[in-house]
Amino acid sequence: MKSTRRHELQTNELADWIGRNIQWLKPHARLLGWSAAVVLLAVFVFVVLPRIHGGPGPEALAVMAFNQTMAVPGADSLREFLKAYPDSPQAPTARLALGDRLLGDVATGLDAENEADAQAKRDRLLAEARDLYAQAAEAGGEQEGLARVGLAMILLAQGRLEEGREALEAIRKDRPNSLAAAKAKAHLEALAGYEPITFSDEPLAKPEPAGEGKEPSAPEPEAEGKADDAASDAKPEG
Repeated sequence: MKSTRRHELQTNELADWIGRNIQWLKPHARLLGWSAAVVLLAVFVFVVLPRIHGGPGPEALAVMAFNQTMAVPGADSLREFLKAYPDSPQAPTARLALGDRLLGDVATGLDAENEADAQAKRDRLLAEARDLYAQAAEAGGEQEGLARVGLAMILLAQGRLEEGREALEAIRKDRPNSLAAAKAKAHLEALAGYEPITFSDEPLAKPEPAGEGKEPSAPEPEAEGKADDAASDAKPEG
């Protein structure tokens, strides 16, 4: 009897708990229904479909790889992305970003054992950046304008100041109110008033060796008079 009574009490308590929760859920039934539907749809899209098709498609993989690559500093990650996804919609933007990073490496200086190695590495990076900008320009649109800005910056990095300025001015005129024009304007403002240091072509005068090319200085008159007096004093009397 005691066990039966205890079971009845537990059952009543459970029924009361369920009833209270049902009363609380009634006003929120529609919201809960929509939430459950959204959760089921997300599970279907992100879990069921990839398993049916054997994983995410190439476009989704390219997007994920591009986002991960842009978050990693340096040029190597972008090089790897372009090798894996050379024809993806993100490839032109990746080429622009890689060209900008290479220019940044040139501007901040290169580590090398000697000056010749540093110059060779600098030329190699500029050539790689030029090819990347040229490929990005083929995509047209905003990528083309930004690629032209990059090509102008290569001219400046090579010391071709006037050509670089003219290229930036042309971008401002051809593409007004664009991101490329704003970037070109910023670079032109940074270059305002800058002129390269000019050096004289005249050879430096070689220092003359000591003692050569100088005439002996004439004795001072006062010193000569003192010498004559000393000689007369030295003569014997009589």
